[in-house]
Amino acid sequence: MAPLGTSGAILRVHMKELAIIDEIRRKHAKPVKGLVEGIGDDCAILEYTRDEYLLWSTDMIVENTHFDLKRASYEEVGWKAASVNVSDIAAMGGIPKFITVTFGLPRKGGSAIVRRLYNGIDKVCREFGIAVVGGDIDGSERLIVDIGILGTVEKKNVAKRSGAKPGDKILITGPVRDGKKTHLNFMPHIAAGRFLVKNFRVNSMIDTSDGIAMDLGRICRASEVGCRLYADNIPLPRGLKLEDALHYGESFELLFTMPPREAKKLLTESPHKKTAAKFFVIGDITDKKQGMKISGKPGSMKTLKMRGFEHL
Repeated sequence: MAPLGTSGAILRVHMKELAIIDEIRRKHAKPVKGLVEGIGDDCAILEYTRDEYLLWSTDMIVENTHFDLKRASYEEVGWKAASVNVSDIAAMGGIPKFITVTFGLPRKGGSAIVRRLYNGIDKVCREFGIAVVGGDIDGSERLIVDIGILGTVEKKNVAKRSGAKPGDKILITGPVRDGKKTHLNFMPHIAAGRFLVKNFRVNSMIDTSDGIAMDLGRICRASEVGCRLYADNIPLPRGLKLEDALHYGESFELLFTMPPREAKKLLTESPHKKTAAKFFVIGDITDKKQGMKISGKPGSMKTLKMRGFEHL
């Protein structure tokens, strides 16, 4: 996520976080030299070279909000802390390069905890060729891991939330993971994101950190469009309820939109042979005045509520 953006959390609340972010965005809406995209996307986009942008994101995970140490090992916490940041880079179609790592640590067992956290962080870094370049350590009553990440993306390939257009198809990688079970060990979709932006016209993209409904809603808000989801088209693994896929979050799939012709091309090229992901069409982008809708049984249409999991 971009600074002051949003990510998955194991806590269901109202729209308070979005309102806070909107207020801060309004206060910092003045253009700044070198800034292409600030608050409101998965990453901030900064001028870098003639052909590339710099992507900058930060994500914090907090004990008893994003993980429970009665169920999670420190290695798993470290993996998750790094992976949620890498997933933000994937959502922009980028390549992760560098991270900083900051810990808020309990007073007892600090050095041993850090070593075990880094076991998980280092696995992610090795997987994606990322270097740790700094950070900080402080005391805290609860364990906190705050990671900042830098990446790059070609200017012609950058994917944002704000490009969806009426008529676009809505697609997702999947089957959608069960965030309740996989949020500690998921693999970010860097390869899929790169494959998409390098070979197809992707109009918008986001990762499903807070659930399909919430994150699709963010695309609709940023793009000033509506949507229509087809419940029967959402790929669910055995045991995962549609309600959880829509509103629970922490599955970290890539949710994106593209013109119908591009979607057809994507599905006929069997891209899962080139990446670890499969792609599914789950809806259409519509005019803003039509709002957010979801259809189930033939002829049925309901309002899709933009709710999910947030930090606060």
